[in-house]
Amino acid sequence: MTATQREGLSDAALALTQPVIDELLKDIARRIKDAGAITDTAEYQIYRAQALGESKQAIKAAVARQIKAQDKVIDSLFDYILDNSTPLTANGSLKQIAEGYAKMSRQKTAEQLKNLWADTPQGKVLPIQDAYAKALDFAFRQTVTGALDTETAIRRACAPLAKRGLRTIEQKSGRSVGIEYACRRYLMDQLGELDDEVQQVTHDELGCDGWEISAHLACAPDHEPYQGRQYSDAEYEKLNNGLQRRIGHLNCGHTASPIILGVNAPQYTEEQLRELADANERGVTYNGQHYTLYEAGQEQSRLENAVRTCKRHILMNRETGDAKNLKNNQIRLRVLQSEYGKFCKATGLPTRTERLQTAGFGRSEANKAVWEYKKDSGTKASDLGGQALHTVTDEAIRAVPKPFFRGLSNKANTAAQGYARDLLTKVKDLPLGTEATVSFTEDGQCSWEVGDLKEMRVKVKDLQVPYYSLHNHASNGILSPEDIFQLAKHDNMKGIGAVGHDGALHTCEKVFGYKKENFNRWMDGLLEKYPLYQSQDANKVETALKQRIDLANELRQDGDKHGLRFSG
Repeated sequence: MTATQREGLSDAALALTQPVIDELLKDIARRIKDAGAITDTAEYQIYRAQALGESKQAIKAAVARQIKAQDKVIDSLFDYILDNSTPLTANGSLKQIAEGYAKMSRQKTAEQLKNLWADTPQGKVLPIQDAYAKALDFAFRQTVTGALDTETAIRRACAPLAKRGLRTIEQKSGRSVGIEYACRRYLMDQLGELDDEVQQVTHDELGCDGWEISAHLACAPDHEPYQGRQYSDAEYEKLNNGLQRRIGHLNCGHTASPIILGVNAPQYTEEQLRELADANERGVTYNGQHYTLYEAGQEQSRLENAVRTCKRHILMNRETGDAKNLKNNQIRLRVLQSEYGKFCKATGLPTRTERLQTAGFGRSEANKAVWEYKKDSGTKASDLGGQALHTVTDEAIRAVPKPFFRGLSNKANTAAQGYARDLLTKVKDLPLGTEATVSFTEDGQCSWEVGDLKEMRVKVKDLQVPYYSLHNHASNGILSPEDIFQLAKHDNMKGIGAVGHDGALHTCEKVFGYKKENFNRWMDGLLEKYPLYQSQDANKVETALKQRIDLANELRQDGDKHGLRFSG
């Protein structure tokens, strides 16, 4: 099979799992919203039992529908690979191989669909039924105690589900991976195994003594040195055993064909292979960032996943009546879709609309997203995610959690929780948008700065001893790129935190492995990659907002590699 044909099979495999995730996320969000309105404990217990019972049936029904659909798809997948991998389709042994692999794949994929796991508001991964119960209890407990208003409680209960998607435990070690990825990888590996079996039959029947690996553009770095070349049986086995990803497995687009060494001439000359490698390395440049062809394909996949995730957020926001975040996500979706189109056009990659689809997200939802984006086109790029400013409530002050800075003792972290609540208290009755900061040491020394009518913004102090810093975020946003730059700028600052006006707390801390010179080199590369993240040009607001979001996300995603620990 060609790399393009493998891509088509991968899309078919993805289609088996996505509808289950999308349907269940909406159902769970709706039920949690209903639970949030119940304030009597006895009534809630009755509701919880009924809701969980109904949810269990909904889960079973959704999974059953997909298992029924998957049988035909899996059969067609294996028929396809059999038809396209060998002329020996009439061979009885090959048919038995295909039937065996199809049966095994149907059973395994069904097990993975049934064994759904999910993230709880407390950050634990549990079976979907248990995770659902935890989310219901969290929303109810936060509401009846007055710790959070109903809307905030519902949002926090649903957020882990929407952010990470339903999950499945795939390994005995307990490591969890997305169910989409798990099922797709399993099916593609099964197809690879079948292809190996088919090619082995050909190899043995023809008396071959070697293998030739196919070649294609945009090859992954770990396989590029080996593509298009011939190997003896022993050399090929040794090569595969030494690779982290075997040829034809784990999203590899290569196939290995049996050959007779010295008789079958290589399909590619060394010059042609160099041309493929050079073309991959030349790659493309987009927004000042160079991508190899392989990296461009990976970036395209990342954007597609971001679009699907954002659509799920929108559907959950609508189910829970979360108007504020619905609007923000509609705006972000429009930005992502526009960025995806521009990226594909600039890099010459074909748009893959089938990978942007989310069950339940039809044309009406898409039109609403476009309308919200156009209506809010005046959003400042510096306002991450298009969020508005919010007032402080007593409930939000009580909801501020305790940070967990590794460099501080439990006692000092408890004190830091008090400082964070004091921050919100200080700005509660001040004009909306007033900033406040507190710099503190482990032994309890504090330095406060609060804005006034003349100057609402304040600067973080640079102390001469190791210290931590907290400030308020009226937009309820995560730590901004500027916050992280402040942490790097001040050598004695060991950690920084942003306290949202809704009571959320986001922190970043320098940990083992942090080196300022390494951080600066990383930042230089990121600033070249996102040159417009601070732009206030009205004609570039869309690009600036996209770059700002991506820069903030990349800082969080890769922080561990550079000695930065994010939380919240």
